[in-house]
Amino acid sequence: MDFPVSIITRPIISKLVALQSFFFARPRIDIDLINNPESLYGQKSLGLSHKQDHEEPIPIPYAVYDFEFYWNYKLRIKNNSSKTAYNIKIEKIVKTANDYLQKMDEIASLKEGETIELDYILRHRASKNGEQAKQFLNHFPGHIKQLEILVSYTNESRKVFYTKFIATKNSKTNEHLIWKPK
Repeated sequence: MDFPVSIITRPIISKLVALQSFFFARPRIDIDLINNPESLYGQKSLGLSHKQDHEEPIPIPYAVYDFEFYWNYKLRIKNNSSKTAYNIKIEKIVKTANDYLQKMDEIASLKEGETIELDYILRHRASKNGEQAKQFLNHFPGHIKQLEILVSYTNESRKVFYTKFIATKNSKTNEHLIWKPK
C-alpha cells in the first residue's frame, strides 16, 4: 500500500517545491556609494558672506565666506544573487533641489552579477571661515548624519522586495527587506 502513495505524492511534492521557488525565490540587490575617482569632493567660494562674526576691519583668518561644498559619488546597484531582479526603482534617497542623481531606466533589470552605476552629486551651501571650511570638507558630507537609500525590485512572479542602504561617516550597511520600511 505504501508504494502507490509515494508514486502519487512524489510528483505533487516536486511541483509544490518548484512553485515555492518560483514565488518565494528572491533576488538580492546590494548598494554601494563610492567617491567618484575622477572628482572626489571639493568647495567653491561664492565670495564674502554678509554674516560676519567680527566688527570691521575683519582679520583675514576670521573672514566668513559663502561656500558651495560638493561630493561626487558613484551609486552602484548590483545583483548579488542568481535570480534576476526586475523593475528596479530608487524609492528614497537624500536629494535636495541643488543635488543631482542620474536618471535610471524606468524598466531596469539586473541579471546575476550585473551592476548599474549612476552619478550622484550632493551639494551644500554654508557660511564658514577658512579653517571651518577645511574641517567641514571630508569624504562624507558634514551636514548629513547618515545617508539612506531605499531600492525596490521584483522577482519573476512580481513579488516586491527592498534593499535599504545606510551610509555614515564610518560605515556602510545593506539590509534586505521583504516589506517596505516606514
